[in-house]
Amino acid sequence: MSRDLHWKALLQVLFAFACVFGGLALPIPGLGPSYVRAHAALGNALVAGTTFDHGVSLEFVVSQAELVAHPWQLTLQARDPLLAQPVNVPIDLRTLLFLPLAAFIGLALAAPLGSARRHARVLGIGLLILEPALLLLTALPLLSFFGGTGPVRAFRLSPILHVLFQTAYRALVSPPGMMYALPLLLCWALVARLKPVAVPLLPSGAQ
Repeated sequence: MSRDLHWKALLQVLFAFACVFGGLALPIPGLGPSYVRAHAALGNALVAGTTFDHGVSLEFVVSQAELVAHPWQLTLQARDPLLAQPVNVPIDLRTLLFLPLAAFIGLALAAPLGSARRHARVLGIGLLILEPALLLLTALPLLSFFGGTGPVRAFRLSPILHVLFQTAYRALVSPPGMMYALPLLLCWALVARLKPVAVPLLPSGAQ
């Protein structure tokens, strides 16, 4: 009987996760373009108006035509005075940022924490950690690209930094499914810290 209850509880957690993650992963009208514009504004607050080495400038550009064709794609545009045309680097925000965040939200809400307050704590702390971490992982190949490996060099990185950035990206981002390892481990760590014993998977009388 206890094994049946255990599997029932596990299936409830998996079902709750699938509902939340599946709902967020659905093509919600307007969500992609709004998400892209928000991250473009964030990126431009960091790089727009800054002149890098050799007069290179960087800007995250968003156009309505691009959003219609690719609603989740953000473009980082580099302008080099030595080149006739700008260099455009597309970034898929849905795959690299949004879906891992959606997975974390689904895991945090499905975890048997016993109270809305605990769920809110896991969500709040986790998102504050996960969003910057995902942004950093997404930025690693861009830093290497504009640091000397691409056609436009905005700054200079040492060879060892190129190796470290590219190795980290290939290990943590490139393999299919690896972008979901970080939200899974983070959620597990936060849930374990809260010790979700208020709502145990097995009732106290079912041993």
